[in-house]
Amino acid sequence: MNILKPKAMKTLRRWSAGGVVVRENGDKRIEIALVGRVGANLWALPKGTPDADETIEQTALREVQEETGLDVKLVSTVDSTHYSFVRSKQNHLLSDRANPHANIKVNKTVYWFLMEAHGGCFERHDHEYDVARWVDLDQAMKTLTYHSEAKIARSAARIFRKVNTVQDAIRIKGDRATLRSKRISDAWNDYQWRTDPELSDLDAADPLNLAFIDYERFYHQDLRKGNQRSLRFAIEDENGQHIGNCMCYDYNERRMQAEFGIMIGDRDYWGRGYGTDATKILVSHIFTATDIRRLYLHTLASNQRALRAFESAGFRRYDHIWRDGKSFVQMELLAHEWSNTNFYPTTNG
Repeated sequence: MNILKPKAMKTLRRWSAGGVVVRENGDKRIEIALVGRVGANLWALPKGTPDADETIEQTALREVQEETGLDVKLVSTVDSTHYSFVRSKQNHLLSDRANPHANIKVNKTVYWFLMEAHGGCFERHDHEYDVARWVDLDQAMKTLTYHSEAKIARSAARIFRKVNTVQDAIRIKGDRATLRSKRISDAWNDYQWRTDPELSDLDAADPLNLAFIDYERFYHQDLRKGNQRSLRFAIEDENGQHIGNCMCYDYNERRMQAEFGIMIGDRDYWGRGYGTDATKILVSHIFTATDIRRLYLHTLASNQRALRAFESAGFRRYDHIWRDGKSFVQMELLAHEWSNTNFYPTTNG
């Protein structure tokens, strides 16, 4: 007697990405952006599937901008959700119980990010949903169709509050730029700058080849652990916009010296004096608040903008080297040669 065995169900893995766009209204209440289909009474967080060769982050940003009409920026990862569905040969989507003999099962992962809006308007949203609007967080918990998305929205709001109530351990204001302690919310900007080929070339380095989700995990670990051999700061403009970073690292206690580094990642601020000002701020802090007596650096001989900024801050050239076929200028600044006419006191909190 021949018994026909049912075919094994084929399993596919697919992913999509979306975002929770969060803001604080005038009453200091949290609101999030929802998209909805009015006739179906369906309310959701914006998300979608990738276009060809898109990264998870690129997909999330594009889908959120298309479905809400808002111009958004990524702040942090939130979490991922997982679910499965069965696709019949006729491409109908069915539950496992409704169609136990279907041969295609899809395991779906949705990656979620916290985002903030910096422009755009809901009137620009595409036609996938009927409406996009701000909804109070408590009301959104009741309105969202899927319980898993309500949990994601709650988690995103918690991260948003944490990010926006941080107290900087160190904050130093200069003539134009301000230095502050690094934050978790800096991770996305830092990731974009580290993966930018042009910025990497200016630093004579290779672009970072790592997914943001993994990069952020390592980033959080570094912030929690700290590093006794380095000082790292974010650079802000007059309006609190994160535009770059500066640091001293490879601290040598015996020689009382460290290497200096700076990057203005936002191209809109190149050539406007922010790099020079940030350099002076950090030099002032190092020579007045630490036992470091010598700062040194090396920069590409072709990077004239950086050379001018360093010289304006007091660094002098002392050597020239070749490394991997590239020409570098070595510079240094000694504490006893430094003028404290631009002393910037540190403010905490």
